[in-house]
Amino acid sequence: MSIPRVTNTASVDELDRRLEPGIAVPYAPFIPSPQAASAVQLSVSVVVGAEAIRSAKAELDELRVACNQQDDLATDIDYFLSWTDPRNCRPIVLILRTGSRAEAAVLLHGVCFFWLGTGLCRAGDSSGEGLLIARAEEREVVLRRAIDELVKVQNRFHTVRLCIKTKSSGRLLDYEASGMSTKLVERTVRHTLPLASSYPDMLANFGHRTRRSLRTKRRQLEDTLRPTFFSGLAPELAFEAMRYLRTRSSSPSRSMWHFESRRTFLQSRTDAFAMALRSSDGTWLSVLSGWRRNGTTYVDMQLNHSAFKRESLSAVMRAFLLEHEIGNGQKAITFVGGCSALLERYCSPDETVVDLLVTRFSIRGWCVKRVIRNFCDPSFGHCIYM
Repeated sequence: MSIPRVTNTASVDELDRRLEPGIAVPYAPFIPSPQAASAVQLSVSVVVGAEAIRSAKAELDELRVACNQQDDLATDIDYFLSWTDPRNCRPIVLILRTGSRAEAAVLLHGVCFFWLGTGLCRAGDSSGEGLLIARAEEREVVLRRAIDELVKVQNRFHTVRLCIKTKSSGRLLDYEASGMSTKLVERTVRHTLPLASSYPDMLANFGHRTRRSLRTKRRQLEDTLRPTFFSGLAPELAFEAMRYLRTRSSSPSRSMWHFESRRTFLQSRTDAFAMALRSSDGTWLSVLSGWRRNGTTYVDMQLNHSAFKRESLSAVMRAFLLEHEIGNGQKAITFVGGCSALLERYCSPDETVVDLLVTRFSIRGWCVKRVIRNFCDPSFGHCIYM
């Protein structure tokens, strides 16, 4: 099956910018500039849609290995597509090549409104993961080229929002040049929790309030609801729990398509897992999902029954999770996309993340943003406002 692509092989001018003389630019690597052109001429193929992207999966898997990212499941194509609801997201992959060899790829989602494209796209989770397949020394050039290709060369999008993990430090910058505006916001995330050698030692590392939340709330729930903890929930049971909690969870509602994709993900990977709590009367209370790799447990989803807020289901589920993973000999838990306030203070290290928003003025973009601001769900506005 042929892959629908839009290819550009011409040399690309970097985006212009005007900054006052003397201003230091700590995020210069992420701001397209005339002085930062790539040393090699890369052709860019834009692959759109889940079916077309799956056709390129073998090539992208080889690229992940070449870039030493085979352990980074956030850039796995099946995982990337499992988060894509065609109603409000359209998966897009930019593949950068020298000749026929793939050198890098950028994973994005075009924002849709009931299947209609809006001219907005975003990439990277809230911790700056799942954005790039590229060698570390080439990531800055790849990002510049991707932004330039999407916003200026092909004019496919008027607004691009990227979440980028970086070791740089700096401040918020605003500037306009050649009809382009860019905004950068730096923040610090901590979402990897080192595990102790035993669960009692782990609790001893926490403060009094955290210990109470984990230990006391768990004991209370066990006394009142007598829950069963499923440490290795089968994919079909996990799907049943997710489907039940879909409309009962306080988390933003996800489509059934998303949960069906998660079921497939659990079925297809031996390192993926799901856990759950179910009360003695058969009510699903909480479900949690993720994967394990090289001594680290990655948790990327948790749904809790909103009717049991006083029972602190989120904390109770984390208590079961900690005890189980420590018992399995895991060394750390990474909460993909960010950690809850309960455990964040105990996570390390501090990691700097930059939210980068690039906008090209257009009448279409102005109209879309007005509609989103006034009539659409706030989650749409989050994609284009900072």
